[in-house]
Amino acid sequence: MKTRDLVAWLASDVSPVERNAVPKRLGRALMLGLIGDTALLIALYGVRSDMPELILTMMFWVRLAFPLATVAAAMKLAERLGRPGASPGFAWFAAALPVVTMLLVTGSILLATPPGYRLQLILGTTWRTTTASVILLSLPSLAAMMHAMKTLAPTRLPLAGAGAGLLAGAQGLVVYSLYCSEMAVPFWGIWYVLATITTAVIGAAIAPRYLRW
Repeated sequence: MKTRDLVAWLASDVSPVERNAVPKRLGRALMLGLIGDTALLIALYGVRSDMPELILTMMFWVRLAFPLATVAAAMKLAERLGRPGASPGFAWFAAALPVVTMLLVTGSILLATPPGYRLQLILGTTWRTTTASVILLSLPSLAAMMHAMKTLAPTRLPLAGAGAGLLAGAQGLVVYSLYCSEMAVPFWGIWYVLATITTAVIGAAIAPRYLRW
């Protein structure tokens, strides 16, 4: 078969790509992941009895702002990394901004706190379980996001996995924030950030095998 004939044959059954296919696929994965994370939260931890009162407090929404901002930024990053050869560009900076901001605010608060009280703000009462709980709740989202990324055409596989993992970790943190009782910013800045970064590392580690074409 001549090259011209081969090209004509390959192009004979080409269908148009769905408009906004990448954000649509990732958006569906995001919704499936949130549903899975929430179901896992209810199955493992249940629902807080004081949640109606907690929602009315300002600190609840301040705490929720970090994972929501991370989800929004990581979604854009995952969209870029899901396209072959596309440069992440500004998306990496946007994804890192919520994390860096949280760390800077944490450091400022700890510097302004008397030394004898700093450890209490960092550890809270659930420091032993928080990071592991967030990572565990992120697993349904991680599975959904990695599957969605696999249906796309990423070429930078570890980076694509890290982007999917960061998004999944932020999703798990959104769900865990509906249960967690810790209200100290330094606690969030240590254990919440550690959980999201760890999930991103997990995504980067499994991506070369799972996302391989």
